[in-house]
Amino acid sequence: MNSNSSSNDNLLFIGFNQDSECFMCGLEDGYRIYNTDPLKENAREDGGGVKHVEMLYRCNYVGIVGGGKAPKYPRNRAIVWDDYQKKVAISLELSTEVLSIKLRRDRIAVVCEKFIKVYTFSQTPQLLHVFDTYTNPNGLCCICSLSTNSNLAYPSHKKCGGVEIVDLFNTEKPAVKIDGHDNPVSCMAMSNDGSKLATSSTKGTLIRVFETENGSLLHELRRGANSANIFCISFNKQATKLCVSSDHGTIHVFILDSPEKNSRSTLANATFLPKYFQSKWSSFKFEVNNHSKFICAFSQNSDQLSIIALCSDGTYYKYLLDSVNDTKSCQLESCTKFLELSSR
Repeated sequence: MNSNSSSNDNLLFIGFNQDSECFMCGLEDGYRIYNTDPLKENAREDGGGVKHVEMLYRCNYVGIVGGGKAPKYPRNRAIVWDDYQKKVAISLELSTEVLSIKLRRDRIAVVCEKFIKVYTFSQTPQLLHVFDTYTNPNGLCCICSLSTNSNLAYPSHKKCGGVEIVDLFNTEKPAVKIDGHDNPVSCMAMSNDGSKLATSSTKGTLIRVFETENGSLLHELRRGANSANIFCISFNKQATKLCVSSDHGTIHVFILDSPEKNSRSTLANATFLPKYFQSKWSSFKFEVNNHSKFICAFSQNSDQLSIIALCSDGTYYKYLLDSVNDTKSCQLESCTKFLELSSR
């Protein structure tokens, strides 16, 4: 999530790593990496603006894209930083501005506004693929990081609101094409195992969940009736739940493995009414008492079921979910200014 002028002026980016066990911040003066739960600063690197940070689980390689008022690196470069040796391991120069970078142990995906380039993750990276995309100002791209699944998902260049999924280890296989939305895709998330993809559009009323193997629609989830800017979509580790944050200041929680636990209109079974009445509404929702942008994810702490919200003003919230009543409510457990934490 990119920050904006209404939030902390030093904070340019916040994002979770692949399993949400860590989160990263891009700043006007470097980047920081934190353990998500319990909250703790793990690493920091100072000097120059960073607009995107990507971790590869907890390993020492960090993907970096320069940005802000005084970029740490040129805007047309994608950097892989070795945090153990404290040096640049890989530097990829492109002909246009880089928006984001995605990592898996054998591939690097560099995202620009109208294309994605995929390289080998090696000392001398080789360009393997170039995928054209629909105009993609947010640098949207999902890549499965498991060795058993090499799916890459991106906004289709052929249709507004469409998504394509390719197998990076078998690009001869036709791409899975998903006719996701009538409006441009605004947010995407892939499950940990790469089997499911969730998308929303700039309208922000619906989140759709698809099977990546064949593109079939699994769930149509309704966030609300009014348009919204979706900031984040996040699966839990087992892909049985989904949480969604938006500029309405709320987090919606959807149950995927037991859809009947989500709310539905009392007119859902009336076939003569529009599809609006058939959509599944969230199991429950709650407000985040903060007026800035925020992202959310399920905590991977096995001791408790909770959701973490990270706000662009530098605030960390942890909400404990009521597991007895199957997450129908929650309570705020902690609120911390994470940028004020001291380094390890």
